[in-house]
Amino acid sequence: MAASSVCSSCIRALRQQVPKSSRTAQRQHLLSPRAFSTSTRTLDAKAAPPPPAANAPPPSSPAGFAQLASTLRHSPLRKTAVEPYIAYGSTEDLFRACSAQCSYTIPSVLATPPEPAPKNAAEEDVGVGEGWWVEPKSAGGLGLDVTFNTWAQVVMLHMYMLTVRLRCFPKEHSGIWHQNLLDHFFYAAEDRMAMWHGMSARGVRNKYLKDLWLQWRGLMLSYDEGLIKGDAALAAAVWRNLFKARVDADVNIEDIAVVAAYLRKELQKLGEMTDEEISVGKVVFGKPESVKQSLAKNESPWMRKSFTAEDLKGLGVEEKK
Repeated sequence: MAASSVCSSCIRALRQQVPKSSRTAQRQHLLSPRAFSTSTRTLDAKAAPPPPAANAPPPSSPAGFAQLASTLRHSPLRKTAVEPYIAYGSTEDLFRACSAQCSYTIPSVLATPPEPAPKNAAEEDVGVGEGWWVEPKSAGGLGLDVTFNTWAQVVMLHMYMLTVRLRCFPKEHSGIWHQNLLDHFFYAAEDRMAMWHGMSARGVRNKYLKDLWLQWRGLMLSYDEGLIKGDAALAAAVWRNLFKARVDADVNIEDIAVVAAYLRKELQKLGEMTDEEISVGKVVFGKPESVKQSLAKNESPWMRKSFTAEDLKGLGVEEKK
């Protein structure tokens, strides 16, 4: 037999030598409860309950929800997290009010196959427009060319009025609202470039958008100066921006005066609105033709008065004797 083998007779003899009590104790030890169990543990009734979590949700009672709403309403995080979304939606409505004043299409682009758009003397694409600003003078309109530049100048004129009103918002809010209003304008301008003027290359559109940005900055500066210095400076700003500083027969002082008076009237109306009305987009611009009618009826008494010696002296002109 191999050395590693154990005789069954030897094993039987060893078992007979071990006391029965020892074998019973070993068996009971093997059958004792395990240290780990998957059954549900039973907690002692006298044990203290665990402390509440630090981020426990508020109670579901109405009072709890009211307290949570009040906390969020006065939280500084609300302004930075929620207001940009509110400003984006509200300024979209404000921009619609601006763009509703003037619109145009170029039917030749929609033809099959597409045809080149007609051009004016300045080699600008000319379309078919809607609104008092581009209606012919024979129909009672202002008679501006139906071009992209005219659309941009009319829309920016109304955006400027809203910008003046948005400056009255608290300092920490006005910047967000002004930026969102400006973003909507550039989105719409880029869409028109791609749809009506065939600018499919993004680099070309970006070049024109940069030019628009410079025009917007200059427009704000010139109109601000006009509001401060008086109607003469304001009319000059309107003439440079909206009428492209033209001196032909199609531009007369009456048309410029109507636009300047319309701008002041709408600014006054916006100033009478509350911040809440502006923030929800309840802005409806008036009709410029109504301003034209009021100007024709009410003539300034200073139109019939001549310059005095003191007035001429202030202008640096000597009185003729």
